[in-house]
Amino acid sequence: MHPVRNRHSVASLSTNLNPHEVVASASTTMNTVDIVMKLAKDAGELLKDIPYVKAVAGIIIRIIQIRDEITTTKERSLELINKVLRRSKIVLDGLLSVAQSLHKDVLLRIEGQLMDYHKLLIEVLSMLQANTSKGKWDRVINRISRLGELEKYNRRIDDFNTDFLTDLVLQLHLSGAPQQALLPSATAPLFLYKPVLPPAQLMIGRDEEKSKVIDTLLHAVPAHIAILGGGGMGKTTLALSVLHDHAIVDKYPSRYFVSCEGVTTILSLVGEIANSLHIPLANRDAHLLDTVISSFPGCSLLCLDNLETIWDDETIRPDLEGLLSVLEQHLGIIITMRGTQRPSRVSWSRPLLAPLQSLTYDSSRQIFEMTCGPVDEFVEKLLNAVDGIPLAISLISALLDEGNESSKSLWGQWAKAQSGVLEKGGSHRLSNLDTSIHLSVHGPRMQANPKAIDILAMLSVLPDGFPDDDRAMEELESHLSKGYNLHKAFLTMRRVSLVHVNEEGKPHRLRMLYPVRAFCEQRLKLPDNIRDAITSYYVEKIGYFWDASDPDGHEIIPGELHNIYAVLVQAWKQGRGSPLLAHTSILFTQWSIYIGNPVEEVISLAIQGVVDPPGLLGACHSTLGRVYFCQGKIDKAEASFERAVELHQQGHFVFGEANAVQGLGKVYLQCDKLAEAEASFEHAVELHQQAHHVLGEADDVQNLGKVYIRCAKLEKAEASFEHAAVLHRQVHNVVGEADDVHGLGKVYLKRDKLAEAEASFECAAELHRQAHNVLGEANDIQGLGKVYMQCDKLDRAVASFEHATELHQQVKDVLGEANDANDLGQVYLRWDKLAEAEASFEHAIEFYQLEHSALGEANSVQGCEKVYMQHDKLDKAEASFEHAAELHQQAHDVLGQANDVQGLGKVYTQRDKLAKAEASFGHAIKLHQQAQNIRGEANDANHLGHMYIRCAKLDKAEASFEHAAELHRQVHSTLGEANDVNGLGQVYMQCHKLVEAEASFEHAAELYQQAHDVLGEANNVKNLGEVYMKSGKLNKAKAIFEHAAELHQQVHNALHKANDAQALHTLQAAPPHGPLLGLTL
Repeated sequence: MHPVRNRHSVASLSTNLNPHEVVASASTTMNTVDIVMKLAKDAGELLKDIPYVKAVAGIIIRIIQIRDEITTTKERSLELINKVLRRSKIVLDGLLSVAQSLHKDVLLRIEGQLMDYHKLLIEVLSMLQANTSKGKWDRVINRISRLGELEKYNRRIDDFNTDFLTDLVLQLHLSGAPQQALLPSATAPLFLYKPVLPPAQLMIGRDEEKSKVIDTLLHAVPAHIAILGGGGMGKTTLALSVLHDHAIVDKYPSRYFVSCEGVTTILSLVGEIANSLHIPLANRDAHLLDTVISSFPGCSLLCLDNLETIWDDETIRPDLEGLLSVLEQHLGIIITMRGTQRPSRVSWSRPLLAPLQSLTYDSSRQIFEMTCGPVDEFVEKLLNAVDGIPLAISLISALLDEGNESSKSLWGQWAKAQSGVLEKGGSHRLSNLDTSIHLSVHGPRMQANPKAIDILAMLSVLPDGFPDDDRAMEELESHLSKGYNLHKAFLTMRRVSLVHVNEEGKPHRLRMLYPVRAFCEQRLKLPDNIRDAITSYYVEKIGYFWDASDPDGHEIIPGELHNIYAVLVQAWKQGRGSPLLAHTSILFTQWSIYIGNPVEEVISLAIQGVVDPPGLLGACHSTLGRVYFCQGKIDKAEASFERAVELHQQGHFVFGEANAVQGLGKVYLQCDKLAEAEASFEHAVELHQQAHHVLGEADDVQNLGKVYIRCAKLEKAEASFEHAAVLHRQVHNVVGEADDVHGLGKVYLKRDKLAEAEASFECAAELHRQAHNVLGEANDIQGLGKVYMQCDKLDRAVASFEHATELHQQVKDVLGEANDANDLGQVYLRWDKLAEAEASFEHAIEFYQLEHSALGEANSVQGCEKVYMQHDKLDKAEASFEHAAELHQQAHDVLGQANDVQGLGKVYTQRDKLAKAEASFGHAIKLHQQAQNIRGEANDANHLGHMYIRCAKLDKAEASFEHAAELHRQVHSTLGEANDVNGLGQVYMQCHKLVEAEASFEHAAELYQQAHDVLGEANNVKNLGEVYMKSGKLNKAKAIFEHAAELHQQVHNALHKANDAQALHTLQAAPPHGPLLGLTL
């Protein structure tokens, strides 16, 4: 007999120590059913002389065979059969362990226990046979009683104690009883030596994790490391990369890799380790573990790959942890396991390695490029879809590398089958993404908590996951039926890495990687009670935070909007609509509008699903009208608001009618139907007052302010915004007040009160930030940019427009981003950076076209026209103005059309087509008058004045400039008046009225300074210098030209700065006395 060299190492093992399986080699991939079937046959044959053993084995085989015959309560019956097989495996393992010893007669001691187990199995078999009944009526009548029977036998199998076998086997091991070796049989695979270490695989994106593992292995002696993570995350790849690293090779000359796939018992695992150590079969006896430990050379490192295969069996787990605790005393250990749990009773090296997360897109792309080739648009979509799962990336590369699929066709298949399309033949976890996910979803740890499967199915319908927050879980549990423990369910999911915690933002969120979510959504059935619970949870949540301007709501609702969308769409499509669901759909849509991403689908489904009452249906149409308005679908918006008015009038719902009329007013304002807009808002004010709704009245008054701005009634506009702000403050509506202050900023900007405008936009931005209204803040920053542009702080203007662009991108407001690009183009024009200006305008045009905004597109086309004019590309400029006029006409934008016609007049003036220019400016004046735009009319008059100078009609020019100045004074446009007075100075210069010219230019200089227009002031100063030169005041002229050069330098205007330098050069070459007559600048 061999002495026991390490009694602790043997005593820590239980009945799972089965030498029979060592000989048979546990590398086989048989599933539990096949394994138990083989064990039963072997036990029945080897121990046929021992009472009850052959009978027990026969009953087990019959239970296995009956599995496919069950028709009634099939799912519960199969659960019982699986439990019987697991319990029987323990019994059979123990019997076969004893069978290999020379003391089989000791089994006679447990005859009574075997008889009891035989009797229990007969009862189970009898009950299961009843569930194979073919009679439908019998199945219906007996279903309830059979469920009770199944539950009873589940408990009896759980209660059956197998300690009698454990004690017997341990007695034999501890006594050192010799065992005989079994020769391989036809059913037992021959023992094969395995390579000590598989080759390394391509690894990208895990450098940080690899560095941490290597550092631990080099400095901790002995080191024990668990590489954890979800299926397909590259745990094995990382482990092999570490094992092949030069530093690890030097530190650990002896490195061993053992795959635990297919390993089902402790002794079979020990056998696999023995295989890697090349221990001969003749040396494998009852002391195999001691032999294994003594066979490891000094400084050895053992990697146990896919250890979850055996660890997931809770009946074996304590013994596995005992084995690891023995091994860790003698060598370094690396394990790879699915999930986030590490086996206990092991001193894991610190710091612990965090579970592996998905790869970045850049790493995903690099893997594909190195294994398959260049990335095209469809590969890019696929890589984004698989969420950085390394296995999925490898399968995509392999499928495309075969040449049987194109990236386009594979993407098309993914859109239909998703994770199911990624397989390269077979159902092995490493060649089939679905198989890999299935192993985690339906593994023993998830099966041990069946309700976790239900919660996993629930989570799969929530695209943004669920808050990792105790309060949120408690609130959802209050909607669930009893028996659901969300914290426990989520913990189970995290332990098997089906769910991870996304720590971006607060609160952190429990999320699933997209392929896992798609798999679960397609293959797991969501119970109706869970579906109803999640729906009622979100209905209650958004109902509580109904006010989108409430800062408290912004802590919760924005992070849940995608989930609410998914839940509402599913509820409507499944025919589970109700008035409450319609009301919730309205609230959801209002939130989507508020954050700048209006969603049409949910409210459209509500309209299809709601029949009564008229007021609710009217509210849905009003909400849809708001969506269409935000999307620029003006005709559809008008139709929706008109339908809403009809429905509210039918139901005598004054408040709803008021809101719909307000919506119509916004439509008319957008279409430049200013009289209709004003009438609508005034009517809405009356209706909201009648309904005693202060907030609605405040919004109406605010909208009236917008109408007055468009009509150039700036005093009335200012009064309206101030009144609206008072009303919004009265009802504590921060967003409304912010919009009022924004409106005041626009009024001040038009009145050239730039300090007041700047203060207003800054105040509005702060209020919008308080209310978490990103879109409002973006528009405020855009307004600040316009202020800075008007006062020639062009650097600050660019910074503002770029900041506004970031905010508009954040809320996916393409139209706002287009406006920012258009404004940036205007800044580049001021800097004479014509290439950058043209690029910005073209960028804006692309965005406007995406949003089908003919008005915005037309405005950017106008910007391009200015570029063409400065480039002297007058043919292109003319064509662009004509195109813009058509677009503005399509958009019913009379004001935009007027500006286009004005632009055409400027082109004709520059091309000396003066008759056409005069006609264009006259037409523009009529259009600006039609649009009630005094400022535009004033600009037309100014351009007419310059045209008359070109054709030497100086009396008409003087009259035009004086008329323009009067109009600009009416609208408080200091900058416009400055341009007019400058024009008058030019007329006086032409008439050689130098005194009047000097006075005009000096007055214009004061006005430009008031308007903070540095470029205008610089050009005006240059004109004043010309007067001084013509008057022979050369010293004054020199000082003035130097001042003009400084001003042009401030605004980075290289062209005018060069002209100033030329004027100074001419002045320095002039004779010492007398005026410089005939000087042309």
